[in-house]
Amino acid sequence: MTEGRLAAHDGLMTRVAPVLVAVSLSLALVYPAAAQELLSFHGRVLFIAGTNMGFAPDSGSSFEVDLTQIAQSSYEFLNNGDSVTLVGYVSRDGNKVIAVSITPDQ
Repeated sequence: MTEGRLAAHDGLMTRVAPVLVAVSLSLALVYPAAAQELLSFHGRVLFIAGTNMGFAPDSGSSFEVDLTQIAQSSYEFLNNGDSVTLVGYVSRDGNKVIAVSITPDQ
């Protein structure tokens, strides 16, 4: 690069670098707020039908669980009444929990 071009490049980087840092920091602060909060429940399997599970937590009312985000091998052995710990997040519409893991109790 010629000396003139090098100076122009350095000037551009001096102006752009603070903007990139500000954008990166903003994304780091906004992204976690948009992420779904993981919740953990202990309870019993009510039923499994395809990729849906009925679940009754120890703490109260039953709800539907979406199993599409976990491997079938994580739940194919479960039976009605089995005691499990479920980790997941509430769906955007608030109608069910989307499972990220299911662990049977020993």
